[in-house]
Amino acid sequence: MSKYTAVIDSSVLLGYKTGHPGCQNLFYKAIDGEIEIIISPLSVSKIWSSQDFDRKSEIGYLSLLEFMTVSPIDVETATKTGHTLRENSTNINIDLEAANIVSICNISGHPLVTTKPELYDDLFDGAINCEEAVNKLN
Repeated sequence: MSKYTAVIDSSVLLGYKTGHPGCQNLFYKAIDGEIEIIISPLSVSKIWSSQDFDRKSEIGYLSLLEFMTVSPIDVETATKTGHTLRENSTNINIDLEAANIVSICNISGHPLVTTKPELYDDLFDGAINCEEAVNKLN
């Protein structure tokens, strides 16, 4: 049986930092090797660009990144990301990160884990919250 694999967005990292139980449990499962977490490099950029980002945040996030796989941005992913952005250009909630994550999920077939599944309602059918992802392991 293969390991459960999911793609996360920046909301899951932020949730971990703020003490969201579902996000923390998801990362504990990754640390224990029960789940593989894939993250977009654009999600990492979004975290690093936060106004309240400091050295303590950097150390914490770098530690968590040790337990994740950063998805490469290749030509296929880049073109699908651009296509998603173009198709949703009137939706102010869809940014470069969201479009890239949806592209990664569509190419890989992995579910998307987020604290805001409703953000992806019109983009992707496989968006679930952290609690649902952890429950799939039990």
